[in-house]
Order: sequence, then structure tokens, then C-alpha cells
Amino acid sequence: MKTAYLNLRYTVPERREAFASGLKRLGFAIKECVPQRIDTGDIFVTWNRIGCADSVAANFINHGLPVIVAENATWGNDFAGKRWYTLARNYHNTSDCFHIGDNSRWDDLNIELKPYKDQKGIIILPQRGIGSPPTTMTNNWAAKAQAKYGGVIRHHPGRNKNAMPLELELGNYGTAITWGSGAAVKALMMGLKVTTEMPNWIAEQDNTEQGRLEMFRRLAWAQWELEEIASGKAFSWLLS
Repeated sequence: MKTAYLNLRYTVPERREAFASGLKRLGFAIKECVPQRIDTGDIFVTWNRIGCADSVAANFINHGLPVIVAENATWGNDFAGKRWYTLARNYHNTSDCFHIGDNSRWDDLNIELKPYKDQKGIIILPQRGIGSPPTTMTNNWAAKAQAKYGGVIRHHPGRNKNAMPLELELGNYGTAITWGSGAAVKALMMGLKVTTEMPNWIAEQDNTEQGRLEMFRRLAWAQWELEEIASGKAFSWLLS
């Protein structure tokens, strides 16, 4: 029987249950561990590619077997009043790691994208720095970006509990520079122009109204509601 090896963060029981339920619906036996050996038909589902999960993922890929990488949703887990996670093949936060369907997945959310601001001021938006190359932020990236572009560094709230609420802080700037931060995706929604230095960032766009919209229409296909994960729909889409 084909096996889905789950390597998740188990601090959220309903998340674990949703992942297991969805994979069972596709006919997988569930093992919550890092595999010691792999067989044809197995898949590896991991929360990011941290530590030994990175080498396990590479081994699956080298054997032509699927790897699904989960993380917090690029646009926020509670976006549009729903519960989301991002899922992609091989790497998270990276373009070309998931199938793209029609425009309706984004358009049906009816999200207003604010017009681009005519405002000066640059803010540097680093990531927390968790993961594996090529997605993880390079060492001292924020300081190097500040030296290159100027502006103010917003320290990641995961490392600075006294950080100003994002929406308030972004209101003071017209441009954001990022490696590949979810905060920069929210900045785009608020009308800031965003430049990224991460190769193949999932939210890379050209800072035009049409380019931004097309990016969100693509991005939506890597963001899945908890119910879609539990039903197997998300995994079926990624594995098709």
C-alpha cells in the first residue's frame, strides 16, 4: 500500500487531522515519521524543509517521488475570514512549484487591491530565516538590502514581539524591499510597490496593476483552505 509520510508541526491538532484525512481519501496509509526507506508510490509531506527533512525531500525527488511542502499561508492563515495553508511541490514560497488553474480562485474572494501609492519611503521586509536554500533568506540580507536601497528595516515579529502592527507600519511607506516575506504580499495589497531579491519568489510581479492582479491569481493556487486539505482536494490538485 502506498504511504504518505507526514513530517508536520503537531501543535495544531486540527491541522494534523486535516492533512491525514485528505491523504487517506486519496488512498494513502499514514505514517507520522521521517521514512527510513521509500517505495514506489510513497510521498513525503513536510512542514517546510528544515533539518533532516531537507535531505529526505531531496532523496524522494531523486527517486522521482512526490514531495509536498506545507507552510503558513503566503497571504496569512486567516485571510478573507478563512483558514489557509500554503502547499506546493518540492519547495514552498517558490513559483513553478504548483499547478495554476483559472482566475476564479482569486477573483471569487472579492479582495480589493488598493491603488499603488504615490508616496516616498522605503521599508525593508526580511523573512524570519527558517528553511533551506534556495528559499531561505541569505545571511545578513536585511543589512545588505538597506545598504543598497536605503530605508528602514522592519524586524520580523517572530523575533521582535514589540513590532508595530504591520498595517500601521506599512502606512508610512510607498516601497517595500523583501527577500520573500508574507508581509510584502500584504504590502502589495495595500498599494506599496515591492521589489524582491529571492530567486523565483512566489509573489514576484512587475508593480503594474495588471501584473499584480495576475500574480495574485497565480498565488491563489498554492493557498488552500483547511477544509480543502481535509477533503483531499488540495492534494489531488498538487499530485495531478
